[in-house]
Amino acid sequence: MYNKLYAAMQYENALALRTSLETGWRIDDVLHLRVSDLKGRTLSCVSMKTGKPDKKVISADLAKRLLQVANNGRLFDGRFGDKPRTRQAVWRDVKKAVKRLGIAGNVAPHSARKTYAVEDFKDNGLAQVQKDLQHDRLSTTLIYAFADLLTASEGIRGGAFLRAEKNDGSEKTDDGQKQNAAEIATGAKTGRAQGAAPLNAHSQTAMVFAEYVAEKVLERIEPLILRLTNAAR
Repeated sequence: MYNKLYAAMQYENALALRTSLETGWRIDDVLHLRVSDLKGRTLSCVSMKTGKPDKKVISADLAKRLLQVANNGRLFDGRFGDKPRTRQAVWRDVKKAVKRLGIAGNVAPHSARKTYAVEDFKDNGLAQVQKDLQHDRLSTTLIYAFADLLTASEGIRGGAFLRAEKNDGSEKTDDGQKQNAAEIATGAKTGRAQGAAPLNAHSQTAMVFAEYVAEKVLERIEPLILRLTNAAR
């Protein structure tokens, strides 16, 4: 699905979305990256929301493309060259592409961070997702790691989950722009998806989430039950 989005978006905006998908970083952090933050295939970032530093290794193809579009020391230069590209510009482009492609759900640039979390969870487990997303609270990480299940369950939180896929280079844009936006995904790890997860693994995921929710609900209602029990005596 991301490959189709790339093909329907402006080239630089599609690169920003792909960078978020490969790193799990918030789109605002991605857009504020500078050329000096990229060393070979390693990207460095300090979160604008938390102030925490992070490093991620991206694909060689993405690293090359980022340097090709870099300007004024920024990987994602703004329209007038005086400041970075804005997250609102990427958001509008994603929404326009989603509408054009007929994709249902509330798809936004932040969807890439959720996709990263889901695939990271399948490959490496919950503790690694919490570390990679730099969450202080496990409860926050769970919302991301289980984004596919939450979305499938009657659209909880009004979100939409998009799976990453490998690109075959066949997507074409309608306007014949000089660089095919679909090529953005060629040879890259557009996510950690290696096909559909086995049913038993998915069931285990649901079980872990259900157990966590039950535990938290019990923590909330247990004091109330004790008070009611004491009052009834």
